[in-house]
Amino acid sequence: MPTLSVMCGIVLSALGLVAYLAPEALGVGKDGGPPKPMSPTSLTPVVLGGLLFLAGLVSILKDGMRKHMMHMAAAVSLLGSVGGLVPVILRNFHFPEVAVKVGLTMCLVSAFFLALAVNSFIQARKARAAASTPPVA
Repeated sequence: MPTLSVMCGIVLSALGLVAYLAPEALGVGKDGGPPKPMSPTSLTPVVLGGLLFLAGLVSILKDGMRKHMMHMAAAVSLLGSVGGLVPVILRNFHFPEVAVKVGLTMCLVSAFFLALAVNSFIQARKARAAASTPPVA
């Protein structure tokens, strides 16, 4: 899971940087007009991605912090899943807008990581329970 946290953090950070620095890559300004200046809120995936990246990195480097960092990463991905839907809903699912594309992508990446994190937590709990239960004769 720590490696997946780092990879999802990189993907989210790249998404936010592209949305802010090169919105043309996501479809802004293709109608012949100049691209609109991007809002600083398009950097939201960078913040969430940075937190996921740091949580993964700390849990790789300090094994004793793995449980805490992965729970923090799951909480961040929950925020990304819910927060990514905000621009999608506020703009009535108008997909040509960059905010909708970025929000939906952030939501999907975060939900993917969250689902895998929850599955990992369940498997770890089952493994601990199996290791502590004495065998039945």
